Amino acid sequence: MNLHIDFLRTFITVAETKGFTKAGRLVNRSQSAVSMQIKRLEDEVGKPLFERIGKTVKLTTDGNLLIGYTRRIVKEHDDAVMALSKPALKGLIRFGSPEHYTTGVLPTLLARFASSYPDVLVEMRCENSDVIKNAVDKGELDVGLCTQTHGGGQVIYHDPVVWIADPGFLVPKDKSLPLAVFEEDCIFRAWALKALEKEGTEYRIVYVSRSMSGIIDAVRAGLAIAPIVQSNVPSDLTTLGPENGLPVLPISDIVLHTAKSPVPETVACFADHLIKSFREKG
Repeated sequence: MNLHIDFLRTFITVAETKGFTKAGRLVNRSQSAVSMQIKRLEDEVGKPLFERIGKTVKLTTDGNLLIGYTRRIVKEHDDAVMALSKPALKGLIRFGSPEHYTTGVLPTLLARFASSYPDVLVEMRCENSDVIKNAVDKGELDVGLCTQTHGGGQVIYHDPVVWIADPGFLVPKDKSLPLAVFEEDCIFRAWALKALEKEGTEYRIVYVSRSMSGIIDAVRAGLAIAPIVQSNVPSDLTTLGPENGLPVLPISDIVLHTAKSPVPETVACFADHLIKSFREKG
């Protein structure tokens, strides 16, 4: 049995997006090419990996067994290539991201990148998505993440917004729902309040912060629940949903923006690390 690394990458992407067309956009291949790669991988392992349900797909039992190994295989492959490539990149990367990811995906990414490219300095700037996009357009940042498509850019991840709570938190039945939210320019705050109002759920904002760590601390204390992206949910907190009487929240598109071409090699390398890190997180 020979598991082709490109087929495994496509397998991970299809599993994350639950569709061949969406996966094709992320791996820059046509839907038919994605289907062909999955078919060849299934032929190689001798078992179906996906179950087709309408226009979507879900992992079979064997697919679920393989996906964990696949993520580790791809990660070890990429780490080996990186280690053997003897990188000689040097320079400065000005990077911007919303606060939402500074306590989740990014710390690990930045540590790994610094270890692999010690001569590249990454300057981090935390702002909301509109500010980040504007700074990239003006050339003040080399690369930026936004939580929605603000014209152009590459969608690198689809991240559901979920309600988080302390495991001991009980949703009140006879009084307003306590919320911890970001300041008013946060799109997740707007989505959450709109969803609650549409359902006719009474709420009260008991904690407002511009810091993700502040929001999470308020939730850990049992003070409130909060809407954050799923990739950033700490392991010690739980998620709530319709089974708890809460509305489903939208899915956020994570969009990568880079300064005008030609993109420097250092920036292209960093952007590639961003994409891979989000897929690993998925």
